[in-house]
Amino acid sequence: MSNQQMEAQELFRREWVRWQPAIYAYIRTVVFHRSDAEDVLQDVAEILWRKIDEFQEGTRFDQWAYRVARNVMLNYQRKNARRRLAFSEHMTQQLGDEAADAVAEAHAELEALELCIGKLPEPQRELIQRRYAPGATNRSVAAATGRSESAISRALSRIHRGLMRCICLALGDSVPPEAVQ
Repeated sequence: MSNQQMEAQELFRREWVRWQPAIYAYIRTVVFHRSDAEDVLQDVAEILWRKIDEFQEGTRFDQWAYRVARNVMLNYQRKNARRRLAFSEHMTQQLGDEAADAVAEAHAELEALELCIGKLPEPQRELIQRRYAPGATNRSVAAATGRSESAISRALSRIHRGLMRCICLALGDSVPPEAVQ
């Protein structure tokens, strides 16, 4: 196996692990039975794996995977048109497109959040990390830092407003009034 093939396979593994849950959620917007959705997901993975050489590194794997998934879902809908609950091809495309847009929007918001958290001063970033660690509460953070719960709540509230402002600006959205205070 050549280095190029090994790199392509590693790229596929990395991107598939990252995007597989979102692709599955996308499929479930149209394919209601879990076992059928898992079959469609498996078909999508197989097609992507076979065609990984066609994927251009530096382009968006998720958009490529959604296009493949949409085609597989349309084929699934055609084959299963006799089932009682089946959407038209147009409806399947529309639902699929809306789900892909929602996933892309959520991805952009998550990237903006990561960017904005990265811009926080170290003490604020550390406070956020402590508070959102599994099982953490304002009380446990207050005890660990020697501050009062109300001081932790106020600090987190200021940080949240700042993050909301930063995210809105990063996404080109207008800043809501509650993020300005």
